[in-house]
Amino acid sequence: MNKKTAQALALSLVLGGLASTHATADVSIKVGPTPIPQGNATGKRDITLQNSKLAIAIAVETAPPWGVARGGIIDIATVKNGVIGSDKASLMDFIPNNWSSWPTTYQKVKVVKNTPKEAIVTTERDWEGVTLHTRYQLKANDNKVHVVTKMKNTTKEAYDKLLSGYVLWPDGGYLFGVPGMKGAKQGKATHALTDWMAAYDENWSLGLHAPYFNFINYGSRDLYLSHQLKPGEERSFEGWLQVGASGDLSPMVASEIKLKNLPAGTIQGTVTTASGKMVEKPAIVVAKNGQPYTWVIGDKGKYNLRLPAGKYSLYATAKGHANSTPINVELKKKHTVTQNFNDLQAPGELQVNVKSTVSGQPLDARITIEEGDKPLIKYFGKKTFFTQLHPAGQTKITIAPGQYKLKVAHAEGFLAKAKIYDINIKPEASQTLVAAISPQANPNAGKWYSADLHHHSDVLDGFTPPEYVLRSQLAAGLDVSFLSDHDTAKNHYTMADLSRSRNVPFIPSMEISPSWGHFNAYPLQLGKPLTIDPGTASAHEVLAAAKALGANAIQANHPMIAYGYFKNTDKKKVPGGFNPNFELLEINSAVEYDKTIKRVWQQWNNGNRYYLSAGSDTHDVWNELSGKVRIYTQIFGEVTADSFVKAIKTGNAYVTFGPLIYPHQKLGEEIKAIPGTEVTLSFDVQAVNGLKSVKLIERGEVKNEKTFNNSQELTKVLFKVSSQQDSWYSLVVEDSQGKRAFTNPIWLNVINLAINQQK
Repeated sequence: MNKKTAQALALSLVLGGLASTHATADVSIKVGPTPIPQGNATGKRDITLQNSKLAIAIAVETAPPWGVARGGIIDIATVKNGVIGSDKASLMDFIPNNWSSWPTTYQKVKVVKNTPKEAIVTTERDWEGVTLHTRYQLKANDNKVHVVTKMKNTTKEAYDKLLSGYVLWPDGGYLFGVPGMKGAKQGKATHALTDWMAAYDENWSLGLHAPYFNFINYGSRDLYLSHQLKPGEERSFEGWLQVGASGDLSPMVASEIKLKNLPAGTIQGTVTTASGKMVEKPAIVVAKNGQPYTWVIGDKGKYNLRLPAGKYSLYATAKGHANSTPINVELKKKHTVTQNFNDLQAPGELQVNVKSTVSGQPLDARITIEEGDKPLIKYFGKKTFFTQLHPAGQTKITIAPGQYKLKVAHAEGFLAKAKIYDINIKPEASQTLVAAISPQANPNAGKWYSADLHHHSDVLDGFTPPEYVLRSQLAAGLDVSFLSDHDTAKNHYTMADLSRSRNVPFIPSMEISPSWGHFNAYPLQLGKPLTIDPGTASAHEVLAAAKALGANAIQANHPMIAYGYFKNTDKKKVPGGFNPNFELLEINSAVEYDKTIKRVWQQWNNGNRYYLSAGSDTHDVWNELSGKVRIYTQIFGEVTADSFVKAIKTGNAYVTFGPLIYPHQKLGEEIKAIPGTEVTLSFDVQAVNGLKSVKLIERGEVKNEKTFNNSQELTKVLFKVSSQQDSWYSLVVEDSQGKRAFTNPIWLNVINLAINQQK
């Protein structure tokens, strides 16, 4: 979108017959800031639809997250006894091209119907040469919003290889992907058992029914149809957004039965422990074809579940309890089967204390279940735990009875190896595990300090409260804490207070997120809000806004992916064109990074001194690793947010997935040499997982390589180099597990003495 087009962006709202909201009616429409607590729709023209079961807010004036075009749902909440619950979603919208309907040039929103029994709102916008018309319909006492989008190609050219459809991005909670697609993040929905996905927590659930889809992305948050759109062709997409007041997913199946008119039956029964105690809130988990299908949450030891006719496997469980013995059931049309479960095991308790064998001091740690019970219903019990902030190195875990292999890790693969412990948890019993970790490396001794410079908390697409961001970062052995949520500083103050309580320097950041490129700006003034709309701003405006927030450094995140700065610069899709006013290029652990490394080397060849940064892009610390990739920089003096950022801007830093590097000359520095004169570059390197190789890179090519026999000891490496012209050198260090480290360059400035003498 060029600047002229962006300035011409039209937003219109037609209030067809809207005189007032219905204070006591089953369905109501409110125009203005949403009444949904913690809702993001704060604009004067935003629209909230509400009935007795749910409330949604449509972005008319408010900018949606990630630079997505306006017109989608940005707030979703349950309604109980007339009271609206807090917002549980970041976005529910129609996406035409696997990203967003950006660039868009106009937006029209119309209230078509507003009665106590039914509300209908339509939005119309464009994406390139395609028009998108979406209709939202909410009926009285319904737990679903009916959504239909018509997508029409108005050009004479075909659109090939499109991924289009509805997306549902929860704000916190847990994901239950399309049944049959367990573990799949992206790809064809070949094994899907249903056409729905869900997000949930103990007191809410959101579901998306999408009968058209054949492709999933982002772990089923995106449900797409892989298709083409011929010139003049119009295609219709139909879906239902379903909202529930608990973590019970059986209503999703009930809706599926009704929408498809499926033959169905009922399973009912009671649930007790092996000692005969009634289980207050039992769950019955249902599998179909060996894959998790749904679950029902019972009450006071009883449950009732309606399922499509067919064969299933069921087991009973509950929070902290060991699962019952699975049973097989064949359910026939209109039949009721009674199935009781009476062998649940009540939870046990494990106290974990972690310490260093070197210093004897407590160590922050990440504890994961490697073998043993891992509850499908995530709020029943996690598979990953972290030691507390206070007291450090300790945590108490309520866990289902059974035999476990627990992995206890501090800075795993960087400073130490993890330890595995066999534990037998007994029902209603307490025990203690003392875990001893042996650190093998100490970068701090040489004044090298680390941070993960891309990390999210629990806003928008993040799932991690700030306390657990810090717990996870400390367990990863990071020296500096960091937080960068999309377009918000909401959790800065909380993260700063938590970090201060542990005497850890904190770098406040924000990921400014237009559709054409994401940027981390840091360190920022605590809590200062972003004042631009990333969905319409130019590159110049985005980078200027970053500086206005107080940033001393701007990092181009994942620059070579679909919503990366360099990728869209190459495609000439950056508003206002390329702006060079940033300092750092990110090596991102969550996406393929080899293209970024090659692009960085190309920049150095061209004399552009953009230096490396590193970020894990972690959103969910229980399923992703903080510090999976990190940056190390050298600081003499006090380690603060300012001194850390100042150090990485000089280039005296390297990024690593494991190996450690201690240069004998500063990275990023310039060495002067006579043409052809030999210069020695010296490094100490170490890999906890065992050192495999060290490659010397000159101008993007491997100049020399040394191999090693998986040594874990600190190893000196020397390279002798010479050049007839200016050049640069960097290292790629690899350990025995294939994990690599990449240094910033050492610049070689070749001096022609004859010319200097003539001068």
